[in-house]
Amino acid sequence: MTSIEDHVRAVVRLAADNVAAGQFPFAALVVADGGAGEVLGRGVNTCRRDADPTAHGEVEAIRAACRRLGSFDLSGAIVVSSCQPCPMCQAVASSVGIRRVVYAASAEQAVAAGFAPSATVTTIESLETDVSDAPFSAWLASGHGRGTAPRPVHELRVAVTAGDQAEAVAFYRDALGLPQLGDWSSADGRVVVLDGGRATLELIDEARAGYIDSVEVGRRVAGPIRIALEVDDSTAVAERLVAAGAAYLGSGAVVTPWNDRNVRLDAPAGLQLTLFTPVD
Repeated sequence: MTSIEDHVRAVVRLAADNVAAGQFPFAALVVADGGAGEVLGRGVNTCRRDADPTAHGEVEAIRAACRRLGSFDLSGAIVVSSCQPCPMCQAVASSVGIRRVVYAASAEQAVAAGFAPSATVTTIESLETDVSDAPFSAWLASGHGRGTAPRPVHELRVAVTAGDQAEAVAFYRDALGLPQLGDWSSADGRVVVLDGGRATLELIDEARAGYIDSVEVGRRVAGPIRIALEVDDSTAVAERLVAAGAAYLGSGAVVTPWNDRNVRLDAPAGLQLTLFTPVD
């Protein structure tokens, strides 16, 4: 049986691996049955990668556990952390029913390594108006309060076999800017894992695929797989990627009937890319 000490050692290794990936030295686990059960969620601190101040290891582990179970109730589970959790992480744990946290390093050790000590907001004010209750009224009327269902899939990963893998890495990691999450290369070959942000699986019938092609390109061009990436400025990103080896399909940026500014590119590794930016 895995002991609490085994989980602590494991989460410390996870935090050290996160440093090797260029991220902050923090990680956490959510473990069922007071620490005697299975690991429900793992998380590492991705604040640096995602420019997200809430992406602490404990928060990410709790998110993963809640997605897996399809529930906001983690009563009976514990958090095992590589370092003493900050007030935000403690509050998130408490909000899902976690009452016990076990950690390895102290907050003082984190401060000695250069991380700022935790602070709290000093002023919280209420300003009630005649519409303050409107969101709750909408919630009560919506019928959405039935909870969520477990998610059988925890991550969508697109695996691409690239004829020139070095060219593909240079394009997608260095030119497009997808952060590298891992390098699983060995004597058997090279594998580099890049972070593409939130993933969805969009299933389109042939008629709609033809319509999308006609809007973005003017003719039918896509195969069964096309990668769509939301970016801040699809026109500017497309120009940068064309300079890095991609080619335009169609005449460039178009504003679609669904109110995005889309650019279709022929990109390395045999992929077609749609770069899209929502139009306000």
